[in-house]
Amino acid sequence: MTAKEYLMQYRQIEKEINRLLEERARWAALAEKMTPSLSGMPGGAGGGDRLGETVAKIVDLEREIDAKVDELMGHYRKIREAVSQIPDAKEREVLLRRYMQGQSWEEIAERMGVTERWVYQVHKRAIFSLHFSKLH
Repeated sequence: MTAKEYLMQYRQIEKEINRLLEERARWAALAEKMTPSLSGMPGGAGGGDRLGETVAKIVDLEREIDAKVDELMGHYRKIREAVSQIPDAKEREVLLRRYMQGQSWEEIAERMGVTERWVYQVHKRAIFSLHFSKLH
């Protein structure tokens, strides 16, 4: 995996975490909406605790989602930590803006008050620094 591929995982992980948290919230809302059916009534639950079984399944799904989010957060933190270890502040800033904040090259240059060419050069050095400091 290249240093760029490693860094590009950051935004993908962030999106996946958000998607999982939204899914978890949907399941939690569904569990809250559920009401027990009366046994023996037309359309009632009849033979078993369907509500309890369904809530238990939802709780299991929420636990699975929580575990996946925890795993993804571990990767997320490793990427942030790798970037934070780059000694040069400008290199760190370029990587943070590009890969963590998703800024375009033009936007990075504008916000940092430099040319795009300068940003490309600093980015190249930062990728080199990251590649040899954290990926080997």
